[in-house]
Amino acid sequence: MKTEEHYKVLYNISKKVYDKTISKKEGVNELVKVNFKHNSAMIIIPIFNKMLNGENLTRTLKVDLFEYFLSQILIDYGPIKLESALSSLRLHIEYVATKGDSKIKLKEVCKTYENKLENLNISFQQTIENEREQDELIEHLIKTKTKEEVIKDLKNKRPLEPQLITINNKQYKRDNKTIAQIKIARDFKCQICNSFILKKDGKRYIEAAHIISKSNKGQELPENIILFCPNHHKEFDLGDCQIKTHTKSQIEFLLNGRKYVINLAI
Repeated sequence: MKTEEHYKVLYNISKKVYDKTISKKEGVNELVKVNFKHNSAMIIIPIFNKMLNGENLTRTLKVDLFEYFLSQILIDYGPIKLESALSSLRLHIEYVATKGDSKIKLKEVCKTYENKLENLNISFQQTIENEREQDELIEHLIKTKTKEEVIKDLKNKRPLEPQLITINNKQYKRDNKTIAQIKIARDFKCQICNSFILKKDGKRYIEAAHIISKSNKGQELPENIILFCPNHHKEFDLGDCQIKTHTKSQIEFLLNGRKYVINLAI
């Protein structure tokens, strides 16, 4: 069994035990059935459980396995449990330091994921601010323009326009105006399942995803934005997504084995 497959099996069975879909005894037995040593299984499963609970570890694992666990915890459980796992590893590093082991490589791994966590927190705050701006812009656009006028403005949009715009003496990011226009033009619906979240104020909540990420110079243009419900947004970001064709008017992709063809034209 290749190392990554080996780690994947360890993670998946440890996760089942933590999620209480199987017992610890059943988890150990499953690992033994796929040729893991009984004693190793008895160590690894409790270590994974303690990591997610932020508890100190008196036993250790290979640094690569710890790193694999951190990467999957972030995907499956999110930033809060990642912070718990990092707290557990910090306590472990302090503990083994008293035994004369500096755990330099594990410290480096922890630092990498601490930076990821910090970036996620910054990104989350930026997302909240962007959505607030988009809501304000949507309200302004709906009051001042018809849907047809919004679509006409979108079709006339050009790349590399000024980053800030002023509306009613207040500055907004031009990108947020474009996304607000796209949401209006596409009726605030997920472009996979046609659903949305109805908020208590009666407005529709929908999320915008970039096909080409901003870090790769993807722009806020209709041909680079898809509207998703939160579930399909996460699946698009975290799932097995294979883009087959992407033009200004259409994108075709496989997402976790399912084929989708989405119209991007306005």
